[in-house]
Amino acid sequence: MTKPLPLVKIPSNALIHKFGSSTPSSSTALLRFPEKGWTINRSQNEGWAIVGDAEGRRLAVETLLSRHRIHPIPGPPGPFPYIASMTNSDSRRSNRSTKSMTNDISDYRPIRHLAFSRPISNGEFQDYTARYGALQEEDKLTFRQVIESNQNITNQSSTQDVQRICELMNIDRLLDLPLISLSSGQTRKSRIASALLTKPLLLILEDPMSGLDVTSRKEVSDLLGKFNNSEDSQLKIILVLRGKHNSEDLPEWITNVAQVKGGNVWIGPKNQYQEVLKQEEESGSASSEAKLEEITENKDNDNRQELVKLDKVSVSYGEGTRPVLKEVSWTIKEGEKWHLQGSNGSGKTTLLSIILGNHPRSYSLPFSSLKLFDKPRREIPTSTLRRLIGHTSPEIYSSFPRSMGLTAYSTIGTGFEGVFSRRQLNSEQKQRVLYLIDQVKDLLKSPPPSTVPRSPEKNESKNESLKKMNVVLDEELKTIALKEFSHFTPSQQGLLLFLRAIVSQPNLLILDEPSQGIDENIWERCKNILKTESRLNERMSIIVVSHYEDEVPWPKGQGKILRLDQGVAKVE
Repeated sequence: MTKPLPLVKIPSNALIHKFGSSTPSSSTALLRFPEKGWTINRSQNEGWAIVGDAEGRRLAVETLLSRHRIHPIPGPPGPFPYIASMTNSDSRRSNRSTKSMTNDISDYRPIRHLAFSRPISNGEFQDYTARYGALQEEDKLTFRQVIESNQNITNQSSTQDVQRICELMNIDRLLDLPLISLSSGQTRKSRIASALLTKPLLLILEDPMSGLDVTSRKEVSDLLGKFNNSEDSQLKIILVLRGKHNSEDLPEWITNVAQVKGGNVWIGPKNQYQEVLKQEEESGSASSEAKLEEITENKDNDNRQELVKLDKVSVSYGEGTRPVLKEVSWTIKEGEKWHLQGSNGSGKTTLLSIILGNHPRSYSLPFSSLKLFDKPRREIPTSTLRRLIGHTSPEIYSSFPRSMGLTAYSTIGTGFEGVFSRRQLNSEQKQRVLYLIDQVKDLLKSPPPSTVPRSPEKNESKNESLKKMNVVLDEELKTIALKEFSHFTPSQQGLLLFLRAIVSQPNLLILDEPSQGIDENIWERCKNILKTESRLNERMSIIVVSHYEDEVPWPKGQGKILRLDQGVAKVE
């Protein structure tokens, strides 16, 4: 009996280089694979995860997407044996539905990659706050309509497939809602469903559980395992996971791990990886606990100003047919630390949009129901409110402009006014931006291999900008400050947007899933910076939204909790 062809076959001791690079060597390689190489089989009982540092994970994914050169060159049928065999035969057509048989094979993508931190494709700023105004229009596309307009899905799946997958994902109730109205967690589940409906042979999912509540993580994980282990679907799924949640996010169906650290790839069984990870965590637990310090909280309750006060605020969509917030009352005073909790779709995003002044409802609420910095929303200019509140979120990361040539320096500087374009900074603001960059320059100084060189014209203009600071910069700090935002890795971009949120030392800081897409060591640095900032400004209140308890930047048991459950708020 002929042995089944594997999906992926990377040779022994393979080196990964950029296309067009010089003679391959281990010292110049992007990745170095072990002696046994990397083989991904189509076995029902095999499931894979890619872990390790952010740069390594990115390069491993890019290798699977054929974006780099493999040395030595894999012999026939290449690094994707099974896919190559299907391309050269009619086996795919005989194994797929009658509907898909009529489609040209060139329309089908056997390998798909779904990254949830991917920014807007054109690089321009997209106003994510417009989603609330858009809900007032009746002609916005529903989730079902978006699916039906996607040729990649309709070529591969029937109406029955759409209904079945959405029921399995527990999002069938969302099919006829405007896609723009879905929460970040619901959107994530809908994107996974859409990817499954294209029926790829290899589906690479980056951090699919991040942004999902505990129940949803279990549901999605179990469902992906069923698809991965199903003989009928012919689908293999690779999970790309980050940080310290590797151990808890590795589902039971994952059997093997590819770990990338410093360009070296380790391939092995999951239980062996978990044992090593456990030993590392135990050895580092003592030092971690020693570093765990309380973020200063203002205890003088009587003299603290109320920054936000909501009194029985309700919000509903669909002319009152879909209640989202139900008589929510919440008072936030200076110096307080809050952890906003709630399952996906519980109303967290809507509640924050009221506080940020983005939601149309915030303008119509009476002063007795909503006070922002002791004023009604309609009496506070949006530009003023943006200066008073520091904010970072997955939506800001996704929509932040990447085609305007903003440097690291300019990106952080936009936080003083909460805008998305460069502004002239005064001397004090310039010093503040450079101070923050200096705190993290070791995390930003290593450029990714794919960095695009800047043109001399742009360098000249940016150098002129730095000359106007009237400060002396060391070359390393200067290089980082002048580097374009779009040329940093996704994790480094998340760090820059975190610094943008805190640069003005706001009295109210909203961190909405701030570590999403950020590597673990970078987020740990962010937490340490936040501790320092809280000591410098004891009046600063912080709201953190996270589904992970250990991502909250203060010790467990400190701070306060507001939990939302189907629009009902409870203080704990």
